[in-house]
Amino acid sequence: MGVLAYWSTVTATSGAAHTSEMHNVSVDEYAAQEGKCAQVHLPTGRMCTLPHGHRGSCVFIPAEVAHELLAHHGTEERQ
Repeated sequence: MGVLAYWSTVTATSGAAHTSEMHNVSVDEYAAQEGKCAQVHLPTGRMCTLPHGHRGSCVFIPAEVAHELLAHHGTEERQ
């Protein structure tokens, strides 16, 4: 499968919850389900909370802060 075919397959899925990244140890599953990049910098445990599929480099923040932001974001959406 070429790069174009892979990209088409990944972008055709509905949401990050159905991508192969969900089974990667360097991806936070909860953050990925919330539509975030969710890449984890393994040596530090910091996480990227930019949108899934963002352009450019990841921006890593402390995992505790990332989970607080995700919890707050989820609470706002349920209201």
